[in-house]
Amino acid sequence: MQEHRVLVVDDDELIRRLLVEYFREHSTLAVDWARDGAEALHFLSSRAYACLVLDLMMPHMSGIDLLTSLRALLADPFSKLQRPPAVFVITGAPAEDVPSEKLAEMFPGLVRQVFRKPLDVDALTRAVSAAIGG
Repeated sequence: MQEHRVLVVDDDELIRRLLVEYFREHSTLAVDWARDGAEALHFLSSRAYACLVLDLMMPHMSGIDLLTSLRALLADPFSKLQRPPAVFVITGAPAEDVPSEKLAEMFPGLVRQVFRKPLDVDALTRAVSAAIGG
């Protein structure tokens, strides 16, 4: 049986811990976490992930910067990253400031869905599970 991995990326420790613990308790996924986009990029370049739960507003490397880097890695024929993870964006930004459709349009094949904070963790878990076919 193939192990499905999810990477949770959020600079807010409380949210990150909540998501990691919730996924571990309510799914069969293996869960890793990163504090920012730069740390997440290291994980993504060294291990395959089925899903990426990504905050947009983070220091050092934002979620948008990470998505841009991920797109470049996927286009590089020498990259170890062969398959794009299903990306679920989480953000506190209002929909009028960061429209979900715009993110999906900017990163086709990557961004599956945008969740607004405060998060509906059950809905996020269902979306992640559906993306991996579980």
